[in-house]
Amino acid sequence: MESGAPTTTVVVSTYDEKRWDDLVACVDSLYSQTSPPLETIVVVDHNAALLEKARGAFPQATVISNERPRGLAGARNTGIAAARGEIVAFIDDDARAEPEWLEKLAGCIAEPVTVGAGGELLPLWQAPVPSWFPREFYWVFGCSYTGLPDRLAPVRNPIGANMAVRASILAEVGGFREGESEDAPREIKSRGVVRAGGNVPDDTDLAIRVKHHRPEAVWLYQPEATVLHSVTSERTTLGYFLRRCYEEGGGKANLSRYVGADEGLSSERRHLAVVLPRGVWRGLTGPLRGDPAGPLRAAAIVAGVLASACGFAVASFSNRRGRDLEEG
Repeated sequence: MESGAPTTTVVVSTYDEKRWDDLVACVDSLYSQTSPPLETIVVVDHNAALLEKARGAFPQATVISNERPRGLAGARNTGIAAARGEIVAFIDDDARAEPEWLEKLAGCIAEPVTVGAGGELLPLWQAPVPSWFPREFYWVFGCSYTGLPDRLAPVRNPIGANMAVRASILAEVGGFREGESEDAPREIKSRGVVRAGGNVPDDTDLAIRVKHHRPEAVWLYQPEATVLHSVTSERTTLGYFLRRCYEEGGGKANLSRYVGADEGLSSERRHLAVVLPRGVWRGLTGPLRGDPAGPLRAAAIVAGVLASACGFAVASFSNRRGRDLEEG
């Protein structure tokens, strides 16, 4: 690490032995960075057997148990509390970093107004790539999607599976919003999955709260900071696609409850108005360019929008009903 460069802690959250091989690949990739982290912290989310196994397998890392409420936000906040770096970077346990990942990501956070940055997540397919799956919806399995910048540029929020934030900023805003905190909706209980009527998207919520705290704050997207994110066969099914779209709609409804619709849906409105219509048109005209699966992707875009809208409507109704009951 260059003299005077900010120190970086990498936090990896994990919870399931079924991801063990992915976790090993993830931690190994952190040892191969061109700009090594000050420390790597593996946070095990309420799984004693996995905690013991990880401590034995990763002697170079700090392996700790999530002492906060079960869930991704609680695990990340546990990692933040233990971190010594000036920057805290986050990567999912089923992702692996390219060698220059940390150098490129932390290197973005140079100007004082830049509070954090996110990088590109490329799918690491564990099954045949479905021809019907639209790139505009790669966010469904936590990967970069059509509509994100193709060069270094400001964004509303990074993707949580590949992001870095100034530790001082995390301290100022109290870290990630935990699903079972006292001021959160009662239905917020799931781990790492956004349920309609349930979880608020962690990364989006954090970024918006930082902007509220510091209006001049800038978040950057650096596509050269790359990680490969595992995509299992389950995540390539139509059922999973529609379920995740429905869940995301519910999550965005709850986010709007906290931060308002203007900010909570700002990026989504552009995606809906500009990116998705282009995707539908490109899909429908695909056969003219020798792409017979294009109409299937167009249909998937429409189905994804409808599923998200249903999730948003159900969660919005649930929130209004909850408020009415409280006021009554």
